Amino acid sequence: MPRTTTQTVLIAAAAGAGLFLAWTAAETLLLVFAGLLLGVLLDTLTRGLGAVLPLARGWRLAIVCLGLLALLAGALAWGGYALVSEWDQLAKVLSDQLKALRYQIDNLGITPPTDGKDDIQTLAGWLLPDPGRLFGGARSAFSAALGMIGSAVVILLIGVFAAADPTLYRSGFLALIPSARRRRVGEVLDEMATALRWWLVGQLVTMAVVGVSIGIVLTLLGVPGAMLLGLQAAIVNFIPYLGPLVAAIPILLAAASLGLWMAAWVLGVYLVIQTIEGYVLMPLIQDRAVHVPPVLALAALLLFGALFGAAGVAMAIPLTAVLRVAVLRLYVEDVLRARREPVPSQAA
Repeated sequence: MPRTTTQTVLIAAAAGAGLFLAWTAAETLLLVFAGLLLGVLLDTLTRGLGAVLPLARGWRLAIVCLGLLALLAGALAWGGYALVSEWDQLAKVLSDQLKALRYQIDNLGITPPTDGKDDIQTLAGWLLPDPGRLFGGARSAFSAALGMIGSAVVILLIGVFAAADPTLYRSGFLALIPSARRRRVGEVLDEMATALRWWLVGQLVTMAVVGVSIGIVLTLLGVPGAMLLGLQAAIVNFIPYLGPLVAAIPILLAAASLGLWMAAWVLGVYLVIQTIEGYVLMPLIQDRAVHVPPVLALAALLLFGALFGAAGVAMAIPLTAVLRVAVLRLYVEDVLRARREPVPSQAA
């Protein structure tokens, strides 16, 4: 068998084995990627702190972790009671609005399936179909909560260890690459990390801006559960394109409890906030990040959501961003472009 044919067969076999392993361990790989995403966030904050405090990296990382814990504890202490007290009010409002909406639909001769669930559970099922897949098909609330805690611990540990010494893991990965390609792969890894870092910073900033803006506007307009609605808008806004659409549903339902004109006002303000976020804020922040075209982003969201549920939807865009960098640099530029370049003719 010719040498080139043997290499092609081996490469195809290795690619097939890799795809099979990736498919069987997809949920675990998504969990690892979520931990690496947290590691990128911690690394970014640690780098930024280095410009202010000339301390060793370990000390700066410890300060960042303690600062985030203090910020989380302060937020829970300040707004935790208010959020809990708002939940009952918001749940009642949403339930009443869903009942009214169902009544209107019934009058049209359409009976939506309920599966014996109440309106809040039905709404949750519409917004997050099959959330149990995120925890490996857990059958009970206890096992789901246990799986969520275990996943959070794994993500936290991976993130902290990756941020503590990223050079160690980068060097270990490059040691598996042939020496002739090691430098190029290292450059691509650095570009992927930079793109992911700026994408994450952009998402977190826009999440904060959207959540605070919506919370303030809804509070001024007297919409029930304004803080909770702003919080869910910020969290769901992590998912581009689909996130704002999902966040708008409970916001409009809550606003409709005050009348259709109030719902129209809230819809207008919501569209203005999302427009400013999408066309002004995001381009300014993510100018240095990799651009994921809208069609590719939506296709990734649908594909990963269908395959892996809520975890796939959450990780679809950042994973697509880094894969796009890898494909553009290692395949389009290094393979296809090299094939198109003419071979220089030898001098006679």
